[in-house]
Amino acid sequence: MRAILLTSLLAASLAAVGMSGCTIYGEKKPTTVQNTTSAEQYERIFWSSVKAKNWKSLPGLLAANVMYNAGGKVLTKDQVLPYLQGANIADFNISGLVVKPNGPDMTLSYILQLSPAGGPVQTYTAISVWQQVAKGWILIVHTQQPQVAAS
Repeated sequence: MRAILLTSLLAASLAAVGMSGCTIYGEKKPTTVQNTTSAEQYERIFWSSVKAKNWKSLPGLLAANVMYNAGGKVLTKDQVLPYLQGANIADFNISGLVVKPNGPDMTLSYILQLSPAGGPVQTYTAISVWQQVAKGWILIVHTQQPQVAAS
């Protein structure tokens, strides 16, 4: 009788552990500026914030003297947010990303596809320069040029 009771308790314990969903690796948390040290991840966080229309987080990612080249104009920090709000980005895709270190800076070159709400996908060749500072990274330069169709 005692053997049956112990066997039943052991089986119940194993079943409970099996249903708990435990894995060897813990739950992967989303990347944030607090838990990353990667300029690439900062770039993705930047565009994710634009997509989510999280306008409060963007100024902290921009250097005071950022040079943001888009639409044929070089924008100041105060002009970047209104420009991005007006673009009404519903989605983005980053591909072909290359990261090159340069002292305290990281230069990123990539293909950026932006999908404005209700509009066609726009494809750009983009370059961003992120500078490492005490609190993480700040964007000091960004340029995006429309890709022209090959003839």
